[in-house]
Amino acid sequence: MTNRKSSLFLLGAVLCGALLGAAPPAGAEVVRLTLDEAIALGLQNSTAIASKRAAVAAAQEDLKAAKAGYYPSLSAGVSYTHLFEQPKSDDIDLGAFGTIPGGYLAASDPIALSVDLGQTITTFGKISSGVKLAEEGVAQAGLALEEEKRKLVVQIKQAFFGYLLAQEVLAINQETFASKEDALEVARTRFRAGVVADFEVLRAESDLESFRSNVISAANNVRIALLNALNALGIEGEDVEVELIGELAQIPVQLDRDRLIAQAMSSKYQILSFRKNIDILKAQDSLNRSMNRPTLVAWGNYKLASGFDRVSGDNQYFEADAWDGTLTAGINLSVPISALLPWSKEAAAIRKSGIQLQDLELQFRSVASGVRLAVESSILKIAEEQAKIASGRKSVELAQRLYDSAVQQYEGGYISSSDLRDAQIALNSAKLGYTQAVFGYNQNVLALADAVGVAGF
Repeated sequence: MTNRKSSLFLLGAVLCGALLGAAPPAGAEVVRLTLDEAIALGLQNSTAIASKRAAVAAAQEDLKAAKAGYYPSLSAGVSYTHLFEQPKSDDIDLGAFGTIPGGYLAASDPIALSVDLGQTITTFGKISSGVKLAEEGVAQAGLALEEEKRKLVVQIKQAFFGYLLAQEVLAINQETFASKEDALEVARTRFRAGVVADFEVLRAESDLESFRSNVISAANNVRIALLNALNALGIEGEDVEVELIGELAQIPVQLDRDRLIAQAMSSKYQILSFRKNIDILKAQDSLNRSMNRPTLVAWGNYKLASGFDRVSGDNQYFEADAWDGTLTAGINLSVPISALLPWSKEAAAIRKSGIQLQDLELQFRSVASGVRLAVESSILKIAEEQAKIASGRKSVELAQRLYDSAVQQYEGGYISSSDLRDAQIALNSAKLGYTQAVFGYNQNVLALADAVGVAGF
């Protein structure tokens, strides 16, 4: 018989040349990634995660803006005024005592410098409510960021296991193809010995060529699965050749229904997001209710104005003693009376937020029920796949024993090539079924992780 390793190597070389073209470009970097390394690289390359981080940063700036209401406000200004007709008082005739000449009452082009300082003493909850609302916005943005990371990790795992499945299927089909080559060689040997007719050789050749398309399709599926994995990792370009390293093995998980449901209630993004939306709406309601409360503000103003000559009316900008400074300070209490009226927009906003809060709480019950159902369904599917794996393992063992026996009997001339082909197909199907069961199990474990709201177990 031909050497199987040589056959597999030759077949692999032919398929790689046909599907992937020439060898990788000279100098191309080869990157070998385990699952953990692939996840780390995918998280680093993700533009969606970068966008979510930017959203968190923007929400943090909103929080800073909301807190600014606690601090003093300081402003400075300069003003210039031009009087087209400078006011002047008339001369005053005192009779025997003479005349008091008139003078200018204002500068023709005065300049004034001013500084204003304001400090909010209390808004009776308006600022604190705004800060609380901004804090909830930061928390919501943080939840969205963590959920984006979790989803990407699950997506990478799915693509990674899909690639491993494609490799396993290719290896199984290559092994079956090699066994058919061995069967063809046996048929030729027996034909040359005059034991069988050339029909046996033709049938073995036909069987071999018919199966070749399965191997070609499997090899192409490996390439497609790799492209899907590279897309999940955010890898583009032809300068890097990526190899994913791993074994298609079962993901360990403990199927404790009550614990998993409790974990989902505390980890699932939809649950956390709904709760956070309720908190945000409560903060908005608190802010709406604070809008009809008074505002107490302390303020101060210092104004420095240029002088003028009252006799000539000339402006005096450069004489230090001509400038006059005025300092004023006070406290302002503002009461939004219209906001207290039942037909005001503030009252309508309060009523609207109350309705929205009730609606969200009703929706939350439905979401929580859906999460529980998803967890329980995933648990049942995992149990089903576990049973398939156990059955598949036994099927592979029996099919292997049957095939080994068929090879011996075929070489001894006790069975026909059709019987051997049936044993080959049975073994191939059993191995593919077992591999698919392991993959299906892992996919359902990842679906369970998604239902619970975690990246893995």
